[in-house]
Amino acid sequence: MRSLGLLPLLILLCGGCGGSSSNPAGTTGTTGSVLVVVDSATGSDALATWQVDAAVLATADGATTANLLANPHQVRFADPTGTPDGLVLRDAPTGDYAALHLLLVPQSGAVVQADGTILPLAGTIDLVVPIADGLQHSDLADSWLVVGHNGAPPTASPWLPQMSARADTAPVAMDGLDVAVVQGRELVARSHLHAGAPLRVQFAAGCEFTDDRGGAVGDAAGFVDAIGQDQVQLLGDLRRDGTLVARRAHRSGRNDNPRLIGRITALEPATSSFVMAVQAQNPRGGPVLDPLPDTIRVDASAARLHRPAGQPLAFGDLQLQHLVKLKWRSRSEPAGELPRFVASEVEVASGPAAMQPEWQGRVDGIDAGLGTITVVPRNDDPIVIAGVVVPQATISVLADTVLERRARHGGGRTTIRLDQIVPGQDRIWWRGTVTGPTTVDATWVRVREE
Repeated sequence: MRSLGLLPLLILLCGGCGGSSSNPAGTTGTTGSVLVVVDSATGSDALATWQVDAAVLATADGATTANLLANPHQVRFADPTGTPDGLVLRDAPTGDYAALHLLLVPQSGAVVQADGTILPLAGTIDLVVPIADGLQHSDLADSWLVVGHNGAPPTASPWLPQMSARADTAPVAMDGLDVAVVQGRELVARSHLHAGAPLRVQFAAGCEFTDDRGGAVGDAAGFVDAIGQDQVQLLGDLRRDGTLVARRAHRSGRNDNPRLIGRITALEPATSSFVMAVQAQNPRGGPVLDPLPDTIRVDASAARLHRPAGQPLAFGDLQLQHLVKLKWRSRSEPAGELPRFVASEVEVASGPAAMQPEWQGRVDGIDAGLGTITVVPRNDDPIVIAGVVVPQATISVLADTVLERRARHGGGRTTIRLDQIVPGQDRIWWRGTVTGPTTVDATWVRVREE
């Protein structure tokens, strides 16, 4: 371990590491790593990137590890579709960590606006990501850490992300996972964003299963038995031990082409095609398009069309200016026409993916009759709602809110009632929908004794 005073030295040491490089999808052997999932959803049309030259973990007393990032990596901190990015922090020593420091290369930031305009993006050199509940990591196993946004979305330079690590069991969407092992009705899948690191996949009760044809597959047995060489896309809750409990699972043929992001500018129903203004591409570990075309024609006649949450769509549901993420199988350059891309899948959203903030604080009061929790800042950690620091927040616990207690030591969790929360003694984490300057309707609440 070393002191935080050596962070500037780490920047200097890593400044000559060369250009950005992605983690190779086929590389495995990550045991002992901290695998970071960067939730890029900000509710904005802008796509923001920085080159991360080094990454260190810090303990509560300020000691840090050495640089854990093997190569510089161009990270997507904001993406209109919310597609996550990833970092592999190799050979992280055993420890109880309170923060992640990402060391950004000065002048490497850029924001791609909805019309494709690219602007430089200024920001901090040392991006500090607090881990409010601590990361207990062992060098004998991998740890997974989801980080996401809490502050204002990117608009124009300067933009400083406000990010924090999510509590254990965080919602994620993972695409293009290779299936390595089938164990009964569970899978071991590998993430191309994390050097092929293994994820243990379990299926939640009521998990929805689909395939490339867009129809329901049935149960876990039918889904698993027919996987073969397919890749899987999962939406679920990721635990820090590398277990992903899936609420939705989709099976599709292998496709490592970069996903294209943009807006529909013209509809051609006669051929089930549309014209798309391309904003950016999301590499998958394979080749990228260079140069990236500004405008393309998409043949969607044989494509699976769906919402981000998986609901199937018909071509007639498409509208001008819909935000789309395109998975394509082939492309051509017809003379005198726009480049033509044959789609295998089109994900359609009416707007950019919403930010999924997570807050934490100290329980100050409970009103069981109204179903509310009053929360105040814990120590010096502010509560920021919609970009504004507030002195307290009121959390509404609804009929479908997940309310649980985590054991003071260890990872045990139990479902509790609102009246089992103890003001003045419990700390709290919550996720939900902002309903006012200081109010949130909670979807998930976790409490733990201080």
